[in-house]
Amino acid sequence: MLRANKTAAIGCALTGALVVSLAAPVSADVPEGEPTTYDAYPAILDPGSGAEDYFQPYWFDDNGRHIQAHGGQVVSVSAEDLEVDAGGIVESEEDGETVYYWYGEDRSNGYFGSPGVHAYKSYDTRNWIDQGVVLRSVSSAAELESDYFDDLYDTVDDAGEPRQERIDELNYHLNTNEAADHTTIFERPKVLYNESTDQWVLWWHSDGQTTPGGSMYARSMAGVAVSDSPTGPFRMTGVYRMPNRENYRDCISAAVPGQARDMTVFQDDDGTAYIVYSSEENRTLYVAELDASYTNVTHTTDVDQADAGQYSEDGRYPYLFADGTAEAPVRGEDFQIVKECGILEAPALFRHGGKYYTVASGATGWSPNPETYYTADSLFGTWIRGVEADDPYENVLYNAIPEGGDGLLSVGDARRTSFGSQSTDVLDLGGGRFVYMGDRWNSGAADSTYVWLPITVGENGRAEMRNPATEDPARWADGWDASYWDDKGLGTKIWSVADDGLPDRVAPGEDFGDRLPATVPVTVDGVTTDVAVTWDATSYDVLGPQTITGTLAPDADFAPGRTFTRTIDVHREGVTNLAPEAAVTASSRQGLAATLVDGNVQGKGWDDWSSSGYPLSSTLSFTWPLAQRPEQVVVHTYKDGSGATWPSTIAAEYLDASGEWTPAEVSVDLAQDPSSPAPVAALDVSDVPATHGLRLRLTTETTTWQSVSEVQIWGADDVVDLCRADGTTVSATFHQTEWETLPPGNACDGDASTTWSTWSESDKQDEVSFTVEPTDDHVVDRIGFTNIEGTITALTVEYRDDAGTWHPTTAQDVAPSANGVPTSIAFDPVVASAVRITFRTPGSYLKLPALAVGTAVSELEPGASARCVGRKAWLVVKVRNAGDERARVVVDTEYGTKTLRHVRPGRTAWAPLRTRETAIPAGEAVVTSADRQVTVGYPATTCD
Repeated sequence: MLRANKTAAIGCALTGALVVSLAAPVSADVPEGEPTTYDAYPAILDPGSGAEDYFQPYWFDDNGRHIQAHGGQVVSVSAEDLEVDAGGIVESEEDGETVYYWYGEDRSNGYFGSPGVHAYKSYDTRNWIDQGVVLRSVSSAAELESDYFDDLYDTVDDAGEPRQERIDELNYHLNTNEAADHTTIFERPKVLYNESTDQWVLWWHSDGQTTPGGSMYARSMAGVAVSDSPTGPFRMTGVYRMPNRENYRDCISAAVPGQARDMTVFQDDDGTAYIVYSSEENRTLYVAELDASYTNVTHTTDVDQADAGQYSEDGRYPYLFADGTAEAPVRGEDFQIVKECGILEAPALFRHGGKYYTVASGATGWSPNPETYYTADSLFGTWIRGVEADDPYENVLYNAIPEGGDGLLSVGDARRTSFGSQSTDVLDLGGGRFVYMGDRWNSGAADSTYVWLPITVGENGRAEMRNPATEDPARWADGWDASYWDDKGLGTKIWSVADDGLPDRVAPGEDFGDRLPATVPVTVDGVTTDVAVTWDATSYDVLGPQTITGTLAPDADFAPGRTFTRTIDVHREGVTNLAPEAAVTASSRQGLAATLVDGNVQGKGWDDWSSSGYPLSSTLSFTWPLAQRPEQVVVHTYKDGSGATWPSTIAAEYLDASGEWTPAEVSVDLAQDPSSPAPVAALDVSDVPATHGLRLRLTTETTTWQSVSEVQIWGADDVVDLCRADGTTVSATFHQTEWETLPPGNACDGDASTTWSTWSESDKQDEVSFTVEPTDDHVVDRIGFTNIEGTITALTVEYRDDAGTWHPTTAQDVAPSANGVPTSIAFDPVVASAVRITFRTPGSYLKLPALAVGTAVSELEPGASARCVGRKAWLVVKVRNAGDERARVVVDTEYGTKTLRHVRPGRTAWAPLRTRETAIPAGEAVVTSADRQVTVGYPATTCD
């Protein structure tokens, strides 16, 4: 919140439509049009930076020239607070009417040669009156000898002679000429009104060259200037480096002391002011307190500690390092770090409901990115991303937060560019109405435009920026006004739903309306009351997590429209999402395939864009080493731009027994309506037999890419893969190490893009073994895998008993399927503490992206061991009945057969068999009940 007076009220309603006349720019010149009266903020579209109208609409001042206030900020103050007659400051004769000043970079000459900081005045924040350049730069040192600069800086003595040393020092910090020896850059001007001194204080990011021809961002300082009037002239009083932690190189070794790049200022309700700046090569974002004059920080010294050519009119410089000395600033008292190692810039601060917000952009040059925000209960307290501490996105990069993730500012931002903008300020219009101010940069040219959009504050203080023009084109296509907030739950406090009272699980198709609460407890300022609520759904047909939205009734503190979202799991017993267990292959953009099964149904996942054109027909394949029984496929599409960027038709295919893709005779058509949100498609595949793979064929009727957020494949969950079970370890006798390591674990990680390979540039491995060792014994009866390179001629499968002895299964010398086709091998069920697969690859190698060991469902839990009674060996077989009914069990061994007639549920029975031998070799016992046969091994034993 950047306001010169904490009690200033908005002076007018923002209603009506936008009327504007556009004129095309010429080169870097300022675009011009007819003087325009704006009844709404300009409508913003994001057609992509390659579109001809991307840098439009222009926003014209009272002279019909495109406003030059880039990287800027709006300050509001009332005429009454300035203690002048209203007629002297505002056009209205009503005392106390609010006047707004918009300060920003003047880029009328392009990126270089900026005239300085430009100011505009308004009474409604839509129509702006040109106030000229209020902080002037120079294009040569000689300009500093003029009366204008002499009045400000005393650059000429009483005898009319230039004060050359002073001129040289000022020229270093004010000369924006690209041809100058040390070109200066003016960026991000921000202004505070200091009531105690009755001065206006302007801070900006002051940068430039330190050597001729060197980097334009070598200085990395913050400049400050003062004026008795909001319209200047402002006199530069300092250019400084800013306070740093002592270990300022922790994020990047190239950091220099006290860097201050993109910055803003903030004035709290008690009149204390702060500067916020990106430091440490944009790795760390700081907030530091300013002194009572707002012209320096609280801890200063008379030494330029950075030895960086700082400028100080009064000889005071910021004390840079929090080094523990008495003169040093203290973290948590004089400054704080908003985010360490975050690669953030362009900060903008505001306050709502006692919570502080810092909006920030990623540091990606002129290219916009998805902006994030941080919150804190106090400026020098602990800052967290978004409003939820320790959520999954707390420490990911700003561009890795998915749609709807905590800390992502924009909602419905299809291109993930903050609607083609970079933050510069947040304008507080009062009553919980906040306007995001952003720039759409044309590399700093004069026709760079402005993106002003509403921010709403939701549950727990969650900040969300939306674009009315794309959110509701029928209403806001010509511009948006303050009535946008009327149905958004407007209020000045932070609220939260204490208990939603929703069912955790519902069945597909179930009408659970009678299970939804009519009121929910809502907490505001520590007080909880019941508030009436309505819900947007009472049933769901699609399996999986579904989002339900509740809308709270208005009350004395909040307008209508407060909404909150929760998740309800639509579940059917025995059914699970099989997609995350599959190897995913896309016909194009394979690098994005994993995003299709990452659990994020809202964020951008995969698309089939191609630099050579749009495929128009693409496939997504999901294969499993073990056969699965799918029932329903749910495809969450994604709107990736202004058009209909999703398939027209989605059809399903399955892998048949021969390994061929076969049409499932199931498809769904999706309407190509670009004004609609991205649809969710559901395909019923319950008639498909148990299969090793499903393939989705996507076709489109529009010439664009097809985008999908997530694919869910719901089916029976009775297949357990020991290869990926918790605690399982895997190993192999060999893996590729010559060029890159492709270890055996890659075959069991569920990621089709990672593989286990035995390729070798030298001698090939004629035989290689792969061992899977789970944490407990299991009954296993099959393996599955897909080889994609090399040649496997045959394989054998062994199992290990609980004493450590290996035994062959009935799968011996089995020939695999062709490369690229799943191989599934069944064998008689065995009780195994480990499984070993030996592949024969004479003169060749293998490359497996996926391998599985499948368990069998059995109510018998047998075990076998050999014991010595005297000098004779006895074989003892035990059988536990894990079923619900009595079992008749037959135990068959080399040394005889025994029948256990009545093994009760949950009980264990023993079958001892005398061998009459002093030594017996390793062997197996076969345990059979009415519907299951299981083999259990035992080790060799000698009775000495």
